[in-house]
Amino acid sequence: MPSARIPHIVANMLTRPLRAALAFLLVIAGLSIVPAQARAAATQPLTVRILLVNCIDPCRNEGLEAAGESAPDFYGEITFAGFPVHTTPRAAEDQEQVAPFWELTRDIPTTVVEQEISILIKDHDSTSDDDWADTSPRAGDPFTRVKVNMINGTVTGDLTSSAGCVAGNGEPGGGIFGADPKPAVQVCFEITPSSAADSDGDGFTDYEEFRGRDFNNDNVVDMTLPDADPTRRDIYVEIDWMAGLKPQPGVLSRVEQVFNNALVTNTQTGASGLALHLIEDEQVPFAARIDFGDVRPAGTYDDFDDIKQGNPAVACGTTGTGSFGSAADRASPRCSDILNFKRQRFRYGLFINGLTNSGTTSGRAELHEQGGNDFVVSLGVWTTNMFTNVGGRAAAEQATLLHELGHTFGLGHGGRRDNGTVDDLNCKPNYQSVMSYSWQFANIDGNRPLDYQRFGKMTLKEDDLDETSNPGLPGVVRPVIYGVGGNWTLGSASAPIDWTGDGPPFSASAQANINHIPTIDPGCTNTSNTETLLSPPDWDRLKYSFTSSPYWSDGSHGPTVQELTGDSALKVTSADLTAGLTVDKADAAGGDTVTATVTIGNKGGSGSTATSVTFTPPVGDPVTRTVPNLAPGGSRTETFTYTVPCTVADGTTLTATAAVTGKNAEGTPEPAETLADNTATATTEAHVPVMAVTSAATASVNAGEAITYTVTHRNTGSAAATGATLKYTLPANVYYSTALDTGAGPRPASVTRNADGTTTLTWSLGTVAAAGTGTVVFTARPSLLLEAGATVTGAAAVTYGGTNGCAFDPVTGSSQTSITAVAPSRQPLVSTLWALRTDLRTPEALARVQATDTRFDGADDSTPNGALSQSEASSVLFLPVTQPRKLRAELLATTLNLATRRINAGTQIRTITIQRLGLTTVGDAVRYVQATLAQPQTLANLIRYTDSTLILTEINANVAERY
Repeated sequence: MPSARIPHIVANMLTRPLRAALAFLLVIAGLSIVPAQARAAATQPLTVRILLVNCIDPCRNEGLEAAGESAPDFYGEITFAGFPVHTTPRAAEDQEQVAPFWELTRDIPTTVVEQEISILIKDHDSTSDDDWADTSPRAGDPFTRVKVNMINGTVTGDLTSSAGCVAGNGEPGGGIFGADPKPAVQVCFEITPSSAADSDGDGFTDYEEFRGRDFNNDNVVDMTLPDADPTRRDIYVEIDWMAGLKPQPGVLSRVEQVFNNALVTNTQTGASGLALHLIEDEQVPFAARIDFGDVRPAGTYDDFDDIKQGNPAVACGTTGTGSFGSAADRASPRCSDILNFKRQRFRYGLFINGLTNSGTTSGRAELHEQGGNDFVVSLGVWTTNMFTNVGGRAAAEQATLLHELGHTFGLGHGGRRDNGTVDDLNCKPNYQSVMSYSWQFANIDGNRPLDYQRFGKMTLKEDDLDETSNPGLPGVVRPVIYGVGGNWTLGSASAPIDWTGDGPPFSASAQANINHIPTIDPGCTNTSNTETLLSPPDWDRLKYSFTSSPYWSDGSHGPTVQELTGDSALKVTSADLTAGLTVDKADAAGGDTVTATVTIGNKGGSGSTATSVTFTPPVGDPVTRTVPNLAPGGSRTETFTYTVPCTVADGTTLTATAAVTGKNAEGTPEPAETLADNTATATTEAHVPVMAVTSAATASVNAGEAITYTVTHRNTGSAAATGATLKYTLPANVYYSTALDTGAGPRPASVTRNADGTTTLTWSLGTVAAAGTGTVVFTARPSLLLEAGATVTGAAAVTYGGTNGCAFDPVTGSSQTSITAVAPSRQPLVSTLWALRTDLRTPEALARVQATDTRFDGADDSTPNGALSQSEASSVLFLPVTQPRKLRAELLATTLNLATRRINAGTQIRTITIQRLGLTTVGDAVRYVQATLAQPQTLANLIRYTDSTLILTEINANVAERY
């Protein structure tokens, strides 16, 4: 920068031409300073430049010169303490005022705190010793003496600023010159760098870059700027990392080298490149994910600012909770000054595991046209395959670090416009910068340089694209990545580009949406095909200072900027197959055929090869088919069928599965990280009838009395039952007839007497709707021959089917009744009396007889109807002259005695005949007689018929009973 202005009084002493020349030389001198790098050497350059020497007292032919010797021939001696005296060349001869611009630079050891400098002006005499001029305002000393503080550049002594003039007092009375006083001479000079000098214009003074910063002026450096370069802009970034996520070796130096080679020339020093300092600082505790937003979540250590500022925020001291600044900074007594200085000049980057609710996003940074100071690299959630697909972990870290840094310099995904605004337009073919998703990683163009855009490229208008020019994109030497139908295409920059992708004929004014490339990342989804795609260079428009950004303050980061994810980076050169599955029936009955449709897609950046689909039905074996390969964005469908089993449980969710597999164009299998959507399922709910039957019966009855049976059926399934039939089987010794049935019904459709003595009642239920139900109530009577304590059990069964011919196992239920007995009256009547006493032959008594022996039904030659009538009983009881009528009459009399509780089946009997026959109870006797009547009345059976008639006569006459 130009030297400080010479005081007005001195300037007025200069001639106009000399003033103009001096001003010009001051500017040139200011621009020519190229100090050496501070940290590379142990010295610091300091320059004294003598700008003007002129006489204050007369010095022509008197004073310095003797009479007749004209004006002085000036030269000087400049002495840096600790260095040899430096004698300057002589100025023009015989001049009372000269602007010699004598310059001396010494490299001062950085151990020196104050550098003493003295200047002596002399007049050269060829005939005598040279004369000394008095340039000191102090008595007794002709030397101008100053001290330069080498930490902050302040100047003390005869000159109290870095530039100005000092005049001698002329030593009145002779002083040190004895009897020959010397005239006062003025010397104007500057010392560079000045305390405020910033040779490279980066915001750090030269003294700060060489020595560091002394905040309290105690001549002790409180903070240094590591490896500062006074010739180039220094950019400092503190890098911290979570446990296990330290940047890979060489990553930081590689990104620093990118800036070292930056296409930037320092306008003040002429040096090229930028001095980026990525300071590898310290490890912070691990967190799986943290937030990087303005709204700070509750809790500790779940937020970027928890780490940078601390939570609670305690910046300094041994109890400091934040991580910004080094541990030494936070422990320093000047901590507050140091951190305040760094907050205004140092960016802060953190290598973390992952960001909250952001999947595998690679990083995040503050982005504004005025820049930003905070960013994260969030690659801890990436998998090995993700790293492999971009060239390894180190390559991913380098690219992401450079990308996120670019955002803090005000670069968007499309760079920065001429007016300083951020360009967010992503994936522009003519923008070849690591800021674009097309170029962030070297997974499409494997040799793309790690760099920001160095030179501006041709502007592309999507509605006026030239497919005929050669080269296809002027200013571009690398392959061109552009979109065709949403898929990336790699074209040559040295040949015409088929922007539309539809082949010849080619147009000089084609239209295409060439930056719409969602196969790179959803962030490259652009809907317009009429955009103007600008492509200015990046390096000449970086925003170095961030203190004007609204996001500079701690805790303020601005809107979330979508960033490239590991998933996107992985699939950009992979086939990423997807499977979708639908079925034509969300609900199906047993035996139904379900048709499944599989939709296979490829959302990856590479076409698929070796593509196949496997359909696995809910039942049955999987089916695998090879399908044609799919281009990026392509899709096709395949259909499969399966049959719902009849045996499936009602309400079962039948799940069909489709899975697709494939490789990319190079034959590499699809990576595991993208396989989550390679499988799809579709469900169908099965509906079948489920019949249930319950049976209830009167818990206990006396022998011969009616048992009430209640049978309920219910379809608990979600489909109708078809052809349903209810059967109820009464055990032997339980009699049913519709004539005696006093239940609520309905009556059975059929009654079947089985050979084993059981009786089956059948009802046709037909179709029973889902949740349909029905009840049958009927009565039946147990035989009078059952003794107390006996039990009778009936069994219900429902058979049914379903749609599509499905048949199901019958469902059953049972009910049990206990037989009780009434104490007999012990007054049986003989058959003759029963023939006369119709009043005692009540309907109930006759019904009990019918339940015990049905042979009397129809005895009057009427059609048997399942009920015993008075007429039928009378026909049996009257005129019992011959066998078997006699025996039948006695049998009816005995059963009437049982029915009217005069005797019981268990009543003990004993006579000679009964004993001979081995009978003990009335029941035994009746069963014996029943068996007799079942035999033909032949001569062989004459005795049996006689015995049977006798024993019943004895019972009916109350002779055989033993109560």
